[in-house]
Amino acid sequence: MRVTAKEYFSLVEALESSPDRAERLNAACRLGSWGAGGTAAILVKALQREQEAVVREAIMGSLLLCDAGEVVQEVAPLLKSDDPTSRSLALEILTCKVEDRAAGVLEQLLQDGDRDVRVLAVHVLGRSRYSGSLDLLRQVVQREEDINVACAALEYIGELGRPGDRPLVESCRQRFRHPYMEFIATKTLQQLQASMESQQVEGEEYLNEPV
Repeated sequence: MRVTAKEYFSLVEALESSPDRAERLNAACRLGSWGAGGTAAILVKALQREQEAVVREAIMGSLLLCDAGEVVQEVAPLLKSDDPTSRSLALEILTCKVEDRAAGVLEQLLQDGDRDVRVLAVHVLGRSRYSGSLDLLRQVVQREEDINVACAALEYIGELGRPGDRPLVESCRQRFRHPYMEFIATKTLQQLQASMESQQVEGEEYLNEPV
């Protein structure tokens, strides 16, 4: 149920400064239904300072109701936080909210100077349902100079990729020539091969079905 403007600002105040956990929880649960611009920013700030797990979960639930573009814009910087809890929460939220309108933010994160941020961005793409994830993961494998980031992307290509991605995997393996890359690349190629064989079996079964 939507709230009035007066109620909205009252909820914001409660979320920001109430010492009562129940009041903060109520505010966190209700703010997501407002739908006004700026709500995601308020919720993200509250998420960073909130200590009660149940209130943090409510804030996350409200963020999932907010505009995806705004949520991604506000949450993405948390991937750079020194606080592991903030990074974990950001990963979870971004995985649910990334879409075409917000893809540019992920593309920027994939070029961040911090390797750990790039790895987290790869995990967001690999775990999300965003339709453009595979193409972005391929770009990472093509250009990434850090073996940890490249291997993270390769693992998701093994899960999401196509048999036609095998030359890309081989190229990455040759570029790094490292035991860890050798292990990941071999695993990825095996997954792609298994996927191709599974598709062939399904195709044969379809052709052999009685008319």
